[in-house]
Amino acid sequence: MAYDFTSLHPAYGTAAPMWKRLEKYSPGPDEICFGVAEMKFRLAPEISEAVSKAAMEDTFGYSGAPDSLLEAVKGWMDRRHGWQIENDWITQTYGLCSAMGSAIRALTRPGDGVLLNFPSYPPFYRTIERSGRRLVRSDLLCRDGRWELDLEDMERKLAGGGVQLLLFCSPHNPTGRVWAVDELSAVAGLCKKYDVPVISDEIHCDIVFEGHRHTVFASLSEDAAARTVTLTAPSKTFNIAGMTVSNVIIADPELRARVKATIELEMGGYINVLGFAACEAAYNEGEGWLEECLDVLRGNAGLFCSFVRERLPGFECAVPDGTYLAWLDCHGTGLEADAVRSLFLDEARFFAQDGRDFGEGYELFRRVNLACPRHYVEAALERLERATRARGII
Repeated sequence: MAYDFTSLHPAYGTAAPMWKRLEKYSPGPDEICFGVAEMKFRLAPEISEAVSKAAMEDTFGYSGAPDSLLEAVKGWMDRRHGWQIENDWITQTYGLCSAMGSAIRALTRPGDGVLLNFPSYPPFYRTIERSGRRLVRSDLLCRDGRWELDLEDMERKLAGGGVQLLLFCSPHNPTGRVWAVDELSAVAGLCKKYDVPVISDEIHCDIVFEGHRHTVFASLSEDAAARTVTLTAPSKTFNIAGMTVSNVIIADPELRARVKATIELEMGGYINVLGFAACEAAYNEGEGWLEECLDVLRGNAGLFCSFVRERLPGFECAVPDGTYLAWLDCHGTGLEADAVRSLFLDEARFFAQDGRDFGEGYELFRRVNLACPRHYVEAALERLERATRARGII
């Protein structure tokens, strides 16, 4: 490999946020945070070099997105996803959660219903509720270990009246599903039938494994393009969330004007000059790093799920189609939610994210971030195996 995916970064003992989060557990060098969705790899050197160069230019005044950045975003979406967009479709924002909130407030009024699939990334439903909108929940179905959209339930909620927006996650966080074209087309058909706009969060769109392909929701049809706000970013793909640069892409001029006006009202018109440099370098020079990273992530996902299947009866986990997240089902252990929490945190010292964060009813799940050197995944699984044996579960 040309890049380093075996060294832990940030290293053990530093004051980085990951270690701060674990501070109360006094973690050892083989214990890391498997919760928050950030990678534990060194940054692509092409990005580091671009940021260093930008810093040396000593230009830190107000800055809008340069044309070269817009060209980089446009080229990336074409090369990686076959979606041809125009520069004026793109608006840069401070991160996708902020952009999502602005888009929700632009396209709905207080009290309007916003449809969201569960389990759900927590900022999605929190932003809906904190914006004074009404959360309308549609849970995914799990069939033979594979998560699917409940299209009948989604239609019932849309037909019931009061739903003015669909907030859609593609690929799906936390289950790791990469939605197939027929699934996406069915959702697009419902949105057309009930005339609701769509905010499509596609922040994990670049992290898709062999045998699967991400399809941009807005690329499905002219109607989908006309009603969709697409959210993308280099943050998950290249681990630069701290640069707080993301892309809001909207084809329809009227829809774009509404959302952009709210973004400018809430965020202003200037973003992060170093973030622009990082984003542009990622999209122009980062594909080699990404391809190697995908190999590592795919290997970690296979390792994790095969270990669970072969050595951890009582747990279930389907290999994700994409993202670097595994959605671990602990129902078969026979433990209650608090006992599962104790098993992971106190006994196995496996610091994964509690499923209750993703909605009521998911207390016996754990979201596991696999974007780390392989031996940390192995060590955590072995600790979990020992802890479950000590409990008499296996």
